[in-house]
Amino acid sequence: MKSTPAPAPSSSSRRRTHSARPFASLLVALSLITSLAAATVPSLPMALLPRLRRAAFVGLRGGSNTDARRRSASCIAGAPLHRSIIEPPSSANLPSASLLSSTVRGRSDEASSRSAPRGGAPAEAERRPPASSTEEPAEPMSNYERLVRKLYLTNLYNPVKLGLENMGRLHAALGDPMDDPSVSVVHVAGSNGKGSVALKVAHTLQAAGYKVGLFVSPHISSFRERVQINGVPLTEGQVEEYLQEIYDICDREEIPATFFEVATALAFNAFKREKCDIVVLETGLGGRLDATNVIKSPALSIITSISLEHTRILGDTVEKIALEKGGIIKEGCDVLVGPNVPLEVMMQCADEKKASEVYTCEDLLGEDRSGAPEGDYSHVDYDVENSRIATAALILLQFQLATRALLEPGVEPKIIDPDQIAKGVEIRPPCRFEEMDVSKGRKIVRVVLDVAHNPQAIMCLASKLRSGYPTAPNVRIVVGMSSDKDLKACTLLLLDCVADPRKIHLVEASHPRAASVRSMLDANPMLVDSHYDAPGSDEVNEHGRDVSSVSTQVRKALEMAAKNDELLVVCGSIFIMADAREELGIEEPRDSKVISEVAGAGLRSSQENFGEVKR
Repeated sequence: MKSTPAPAPSSSSRRRTHSARPFASLLVALSLITSLAAATVPSLPMALLPRLRRAAFVGLRGGSNTDARRRSASCIAGAPLHRSIIEPPSSANLPSASLLSSTVRGRSDEASSRSAPRGGAPAEAERRPPASSTEEPAEPMSNYERLVRKLYLTNLYNPVKLGLENMGRLHAALGDPMDDPSVSVVHVAGSNGKGSVALKVAHTLQAAGYKVGLFVSPHISSFRERVQINGVPLTEGQVEEYLQEIYDICDREEIPATFFEVATALAFNAFKREKCDIVVLETGLGGRLDATNVIKSPALSIITSISLEHTRILGDTVEKIALEKGGIIKEGCDVLVGPNVPLEVMMQCADEKKASEVYTCEDLLGEDRSGAPEGDYSHVDYDVENSRIATAALILLQFQLATRALLEPGVEPKIIDPDQIAKGVEIRPPCRFEEMDVSKGRKIVRVVLDVAHNPQAIMCLASKLRSGYPTAPNVRIVVGMSSDKDLKACTLLLLDCVADPRKIHLVEASHPRAASVRSMLDANPMLVDSHYDAPGSDEVNEHGRDVSSVSTQVRKALEMAAKNDELLVVCGSIFIMADAREELGIEEPRDSKVISEVAGAGLRSSQENFGEVKR
């Protein structure tokens, strides 16, 4: 069945199309929204229906609705939605992604886990690394490896600069696919939770029968994770074809695109070529000047949370950062903000951009009964907050998608009932309190992977470990951090989890932003008795980093956890997770050595490496 996107009110052609329709047909369509609401969200506050109908009407007519954004207490009064949405399962019972109860056995076979290049020839699993990451490898590469390797090295030749000029030209050369009125775009920004919210929204819409494109960053094990269609990463063949087209455009139009701009254009091209109904985009950094922000009329803009991050680039106050994130708000489009967002700043952005309507989760779901007191992170489960934001987003999207469907002859709206939404938003991204069982000899070791990398997140991790494993007698931790984090505070919190520093394994990723083992020891001398590889004792890369640190310590920790019946936790920077997952035997697509050797040269998450760029 052909999907039906949300309106694109900023497009003059769409305004003319809808204006030509008899006014009565609009009233009929809008009146049907009330019936749809009764079937989809039976406990929706009745006082909220006029706002939804008004926003839908404004969107269909192509205008803005400044008055509709004026808030009053009466607009948010009323009963909450279905109880299962408002009060999701406790963190102890909330399942992670597909590996919650799975047992992982054996080491990953790189050649079998990666898709074969076009032509069916299997990719080589092992290659001798070159003397320099910028040189060609000593042995032949597949075309996929050559193209992705070129992408990782892009920023060495095209300096990063904030702005939309390059991306605007790329998008135009592709035919402006994200502004196609047949595609509904959900744009997600925020300091924390944006990747999780994007995944939850995409997953639920896919389950409802839509063809959904998802663009997220950074990846963990394979570059292809960044661009997914219906939950499946692009194949190597698709990347070869669609990425080469982007390179051809850059050459022909002389566009000095950066790593993240090329990756974003690749996603746009893939979603266009694969005819996605809905596209969910996660911003890379900020919002206003992010490469994803070339889109003109998203169906919904979501701001998940605001906190101090990348202050040199985004600003040194929460309010300044909020203004940057609020840059994704567009004229005539709905906006959803999470609970940890300065609402007045978002309202200011909405007024300036002439957005249709600004909603909070409380508007759609009622009072939040799961939150902890302000500043108390000991009982916070960020996944509950992310699920709540995603649930509210899906309710808003249903009204927009249903309104479009009612105006398209022969197309019926897809209805997602509250139980389907509650089930859909349970999904977690990898390494967000991801639980699995790993075989080690005759023992089964329970392993938790979590990218908790700052004091607040580690406090949350510790709380979830206590609630999820109250009877676990022993915990062993493998941790690697980024150098810009509070190493002393983070390691002190981890010591509270284990009591004995000999149950902690320190690692450093092969990445310029990784904190060295020495820096962690200097920050907290109590860790001197923990496990770690002495700097320089193993093979080092050109940056002097211990390339085998993660694998060595994960292997050692797994052996000791099996021997002592311990729970094994791997946490910290996302940059340690690829090596950790491989050592644990998780079978998934991962970059080959000729790709990872340049990805580890500081380009795995290039959109975050701005050097001395000025705002």
